[in-house]
This record gives sequence, structure tokens and C-alpha cells, in this order.
Amino acid sequence: MNNDLELGQSRLLEVDNRVLVPAKSHIRIIVTPADVPHSWAVPSLGVKCDAVPGRLNQISISVQREGVYYGQCSEICGTNHAFTPIVVEAVPSKDYGSRVSNQLIPQTTGEASAEMKE
Repeated sequence: MNNDLELGQSRLLEVDNRVLVPAKSHIRIIVTPADVPHSWAVPSLGVKCDAVPGRLNQISISVQREGVYYGQCSEICGTNHAFTPIVVEAVPSKDYGSRVSNQLIPQTTGEASAEMKE
């Protein structure tokens, strides 16, 4: 059940793809769901934004400290509502570009390979 977790990760809090943001910067986040209403909430950042199918909603945040912030969907959105975690990772502005580039490179196995073009 926990085979895909790395040391230090929590089973119901970790996600496949963290939201990566630069620390000490103003950030605009635009949300919309693909299926049912959700509510994007990260309490330690003071953020809660409703997401309604067919509509765009936005919030502005400024994360002052580097670190990892946990949240979850705050709207009862279906049977797997309890398994809808959100992880925001704030990194130093100088490291943000390289971290985003690393996330964009697909993980490959076997004979497959990928190149990132600049």
C-alpha cells in the first residue's frame, strides 16, 4: 500500500505532482476542474478557491517562506474526496527555473528517451 512512498512522505498527504512556486514572489493561480466542483484549499497559506466546472477562478498568493505546504479539496466532490491532497512547494526564486525544467522532463524507462528543446 505504501510501496510508492519515499522516506519522509505521508500516505494520504503526498501527491504525484506538487505545485511548485517561487518563494517571496506574487503568484496568480487559475483553477478549473475537469469533472465536479472542488475547492482548492491550503490552510497554512490562507488559501481557499472554489473550482466550478466550465468556469475559471483565480487567487493571488505570496508565499514568504520556503517549504512544503499541505492542503486538500474542501468540497465534498465524490467518493474519493478524502484522497484529494494538495502539496505546494515554495523554493528559492533562483532555483525555481531549474526545478520547473526538471519537472517537465518525463521519467523514462527501457529504450525510450526524451529530449527537452529550448
